[in-house]
Amino acid sequence: MAHVTSDGQITKIDGLVTENRALATLLAANDADEWPALVERAVAVGAHGLVTMGLDVGLDAVRNEVRREVERVTGLAETRVGEMLGAAEAAYQQQLDPDIRTSVLSKSLREFHRWQESFFSSMDIDQAGSFGGRLVERLEGLVGSGGVLEQQLAAALDPAADGSALAKLRLEVLAEIRELRDSVHADHGRRQEAKRGTHKGFQFEDDIEQRARRWAGGIGGCIVERTSTTGGTLGRESLVGDVVVAFPDGSRVVIEAKHTARITLTGPDGILCELDRALSNREADIAICVSAQDAYPDEVGSFSVYGNRILVVDDGTGGLLDVALRVSSMLINARPRDGETIDRAALLDQLERIHHLGKRFSASKRTLTEAQRSIDLAKEGLDSLRTDLMESAEAAIDEVRTG
Repeated sequence: MAHVTSDGQITKIDGLVTENRALATLLAANDADEWPALVERAVAVGAHGLVTMGLDVGLDAVRNEVRREVERVTGLAETRVGEMLGAAEAAYQQQLDPDIRTSVLSKSLREFHRWQESFFSSMDIDQAGSFGGRLVERLEGLVGSGGVLEQQLAAALDPAADGSALAKLRLEVLAEIRELRDSVHADHGRRQEAKRGTHKGFQFEDDIEQRARRWAGGIGGCIVERTSTTGGTLGRESLVGDVVVAFPDGSRVVIEAKHTARITLTGPDGILCELDRALSNREADIAICVSAQDAYPDEVGSFSVYGNRILVVDDGTGGLLDVALRVSSMLINARPRDGETIDRAALLDQLERIHHLGKRFSASKRTLTEAQRSIDLAKEGLDSLRTDLMESAEAAIDEVRTG
């Protein structure tokens, strides 16, 4: 409840709370600084009305009076708000309306247009001295006709200029082509040589097979088998051992034919290890290597025995293969049986004698070969002399006839 005091002139109201909507509307239409004056005025109007109309005045009359006052004040507030809106609209038009030349926005647009025209003018490539024109001139000097780039490319791509990129590329390509050509020629030569060597090898195997069959025919009861294209006990792909001679007693001799320029003796790829594999692959007792050329090391010679392995040089026309087969038969028969003893010293003496005879045989054959070669050369020389003599005689006859 409000506390009210008065001295006849000044009245104080403490704790006054009212739910009067008209008063709230009046206050809302004005600034907060004006609210005390408006409330004081509303109280004065109401008090004046009560005094003039008497204490028994009706509430409706007071309400009407207050409404009229509120409407008046509201009208004043609306007028002030309208004035403020008009002033704001005028300020907007003055500062932001592009159609008004004095507005800030209009000035900014004019300045932007001037900058835009200046920018495009400076970028105009057709205008001499402009930034765009200078840029195009520099680009033309760099990438245009006769420019720096064209000159550098011409120098770099000139195949005749020393040190140019294209000349280097040309030389590299030519080197690659020459290398490829040489490789192809070399590969072709190797293939042709391999074909010739393979053909010679097959032909030499045929000769060795026929020689072995002829030798076995003199003994009787032997079986000769060509095994160079079939696998053995070491596997289907193991072809070592070209010809096998089976004797009547069941013993076997395997022959390996070689038609190469060089044959090593020891090591994993040497002929002795290869003959050991041939012995296992063909289940043989004796192994013979027949070389069509004098390809063994010097210590081997034309005929040598290494245990149950025999190395011999025979081109298919000599008789050392027959000797090796005979020695193989002798070595097989020399194996001691029950109650028998072998004079190993006598056997070794015979083998040594065979070794020396083989050397003499090879040397004699080489001498005959050289003599035959000399005879052939002499025959070719005599044929050439005969031809020259006949031509000289015919020339002399023609000279006599014409004279």
